[in-house]
Amino acid sequence: MYRHRTSRYRALHPGTGTSRWQRVQQHSGIVLLILAGLATAALLIAAPRFYLLEQWNIGRQAYMEAHWVDFEAVERHWKTLPILQTVQRGDEADVRRFLADQPLVVALLDRFEGRHFWIREGDRLVEPRDPALIQQYLGWFAHAEMAQRFEWNPPMAQDPDFGQIATIVLLSDRWLVIKRWRPGSPDVERELAAALAPNRALRMGLIREADLERSDLKREPWGAEPNLQVDPARLTSLPLGTATKTNAFGDGWNLAGVGFDTQQATFRTSLKRQYWTASGVAALIGAAILLGLWLRHHSRRKAVLDADRLASMTHSLKTPLALLKFRCDSLRLGRLSPERADEELLKIGEEVDHLTTIIENGLRVIRGGGPSGPRGQATRAWFQEVAEDIRPGFDLEHRELELRLTQEAGHAPLPSLRAAILTLVENALGHGKGRVRLETWRARRRFCIQVSDEGEGLDAHQLKVLGKPFQRLREQGKEGFLREGQGLGLSLLIQVAEQEGWGLTFSSAPGEGFSALLEVPAA
Repeated sequence: MYRHRTSRYRALHPGTGTSRWQRVQQHSGIVLLILAGLATAALLIAAPRFYLLEQWNIGRQAYMEAHWVDFEAVERHWKTLPILQTVQRGDEADVRRFLADQPLVVALLDRFEGRHFWIREGDRLVEPRDPALIQQYLGWFAHAEMAQRFEWNPPMAQDPDFGQIATIVLLSDRWLVIKRWRPGSPDVERELAAALAPNRALRMGLIREADLERSDLKREPWGAEPNLQVDPARLTSLPLGTATKTNAFGDGWNLAGVGFDTQQATFRTSLKRQYWTASGVAALIGAAILLGLWLRHHSRRKAVLDADRLASMTHSLKTPLALLKFRCDSLRLGRLSPERADEELLKIGEEVDHLTTIIENGLRVIRGGGPSGPRGQATRAWFQEVAEDIRPGFDLEHRELELRLTQEAGHAPLPSLRAAILTLVENALGHGKGRVRLETWRARRRFCIQVSDEGEGLDAHQLKVLGKPFQRLREQGKEGFLREGQGLGLSLLIQVAEQEGWGLTFSSAPGEGFSALLEVPAA
């Protein structure tokens, strides 16, 4: 015998709806929705970081614009010379003033008086004594004069300290002067103090262009406050600062400036505040999107559920109304004795009350007033009452309804369970043949209800499509359908079983009849 399970049994607590997996199955676009959700979440997470980076760049750009004159002052002081008269001994007052104003000057060459060569020694000038140093400096002077430029930087091939010390050779009418910027030296500190006087608005230093993106530089003690010069590690790590590319210090050098510690702390606080503000806005947008999706899903699910419940309630009224019509016709045609007529009138009144209860429960559910119906005990006596309500239909068709009821009871919404049993019994009466059997038994925590008939049965293909909306069976080789109707009865029953967590299994085979097994929670 073929079997087709349309609904799998699962234990539900009162008031619980469909499971999460069932909700996923109900939406064909769930994969696209997940991908869109992940992409949106990634954008919302990344947006504050991009905003922080943008604000950081804006802050650095504003800092550069605010302190451009300070950068120009340092570069101008590096490339200019005050007036210096003739040097005779090297310790004249004019020479001392010149050296005090130019702390980075290391050598001078008098172009007029015998090309006299002087080396700086503290606050005075002396004649050089190191042959290697003399040869190096004189070579630079010669190349600077040949270049015929006011300023000249030694290339890598001529400077053994290239990349470590910035060097410039200045050419004036009388003097050739060599300046050297040795990072970390007291001379650089005095140079910055002279160049930035009288206002010290920032701290400055030189950094190689290749080191601007490095994060493994080691911080040097001379780069910390209160020093005006900054080491490369701080120039690349401190957030409030900027670097500008210049050719005044030689190939590959950048002049950079950063704010003082108090300014850095204020800038960090501002960036953090803007970051958390942007994160809060992104979180609100994400929450609003999730809330909108949930409300849309909830409203669509409620609309579908209300439509299904309304259709199920409408279908459940069909059999009771048919019974009422049959009893009314019996009374109208005078087929019954007076005693039996009074009994039928009482049953009609009870049936009207039952229909009123079904309608009230259905309307309450559709309006959101509660679960699918009051849960109660489906006892042996309750099943007998349901069978008695539909027995006149069997009497009219001259068919037998056999009851095999256990003493155990089920626990379910009785109006929904009643409609389900009536649908199965009516299906067996209308589409089957021979005796119809209504049987109940308990299997652990489940209460099993089986309705079977002795009809011709269905093959595997027919059993698989059974229960689909508007799906009706044709007889092979003939036109038209086997039975009247729209094929909605079993379809609505399957939907109710899914909502309530009931198990529903159809079994049939050609020549072996048809049976439906309904599994509900046991009492």
